[in-house]
Amino acid sequence: MKITAIKVQVKNPERVSIFVDSKYEFSLTLDELIKHKLNNHDELDVSAVKKYKKISADGKLRARALEWLINRPHSEHEFRDYLYRKKAETDQIDGLVEEFTNKGYLNNVKFAIWFAELQARRNKSDRQIKAELYKKGVIREVVDETLQQGSVDEHERLIQLIQKKAQLSRYKNDPQKLMQFLVGQGYSWQLVKDTIANNPEYKNT
Repeated sequence: MKITAIKVQVKNPERVSIFVDSKYEFSLTLDELIKHKLNNHDELDVSAVKKYKKISADGKLRARALEWLINRPHSEHEFRDYLYRKKAETDQIDGLVEEFTNKGYLNNVKFAIWFAELQARRNKSDRQIKAELYKKGVIREVVDETLQQGSVDEHERLIQLIQKKAQLSRYKNDPQKLMQFLVGQGYSWQLVKDTIANNPEYKNT
């Protein structure tokens, strides 16, 4: 078998399509093409074509994984789940985790800070934030440290949430119903009770 054409891809100029015996067989990045010293008219056997197809598939997965990862912060657990869904092999998953961790693209501490701040802006309770971070594979020490350093404390979040919910008709004149809702969102009963008692909206209720 012989390479009969090497064509730069229109949609991705950093990648080339390799044709063997006038039939498309695989694609490589320009760096991979140079690394493996492939040229037009080179002879390839079946095992070589199989090897380059594997390199091609691995490279495409790496590129998609990197694009997915830098779209927003992710935990290592989320990233491993993503690769598993893409049917990556265990050694490839471990390799990509190690590579992207070393390059700073994957960092559980940075992810925890980003995620906690995002949820705090949505007035989520510490208990809710902790539960979500645990599900995303972040260890307890990192979770606790992240919440301690939060820019908006839980009481302030609760005040903001009460002010927002108190305007809704189903809670406006029913502080007990609002308390039940807030406790269900992970806020402690005592904190909810004291905060509602000091809210002007319910002073005369």
